[in-house]
Amino acid sequence: MAKYQDPAVKVTCPDEALKLLKDGNARFVANGLVPTDHPDALKKTGEQQSPFASILTCADSRCSPEIYFDQGIGNIFVVRNAGNFADREAIGSFQFAENVLGSQCIVVVGHTQCGAIKNAHAGTRTTLPELDGILIDLEPIVKDAADWEKDGVPANVKAQVEALKKAPGIAKPVHGCVYCVATGKITWL
Repeated sequence: MAKYQDPAVKVTCPDEALKLLKDGNARFVANGLVPTDHPDALKKTGEQQSPFASILTCADSRCSPEIYFDQGIGNIFVVRNAGNFADREAIGSFQFAENVLGSQCIVVVGHTQCGAIKNAHAGTRTTLPELDGILIDLEPIVKDAADWEKDGVPANVKAQVEALKKAPGIAKPVHGCVYCVATGKITWL
């Protein structure tokens, strides 16, 4: 039986961090989540945190990496925005996670049925300037995709992975994957 990842046990190897995420998703898909001790995790993280991995994912309510990677309090550092876009704020957050908190890897997680990617692919505009800004940033990445979901979602993930790899202050591995909102399964790119 899998054991809860103690947030006080520091993970110092990128490969181990990635394995913990992959194993966690396998447990999630199999409905075999490990029991977590939230009061214990709160005690151990009350004064400090040392997440083993950092996640860039969409703000979509169906996409909660703490759940689909079967991780507890203090284990992963999560940045969420519409379209899982590596903007200035996201990059700064990951610089902090790696250089201050000791995160061992970054994972960019796109997802099926992503409204931001669908609308960016379609060239949609709204009357909301901030939302339009997101769509405008995503559009060049996905506009030429034959299928917005099958091709556009992975294209965006790959573009964000590359942006993070090129960012100053990020030296740990950056991986990409797509989360299926219907099955919970992660497909690694």
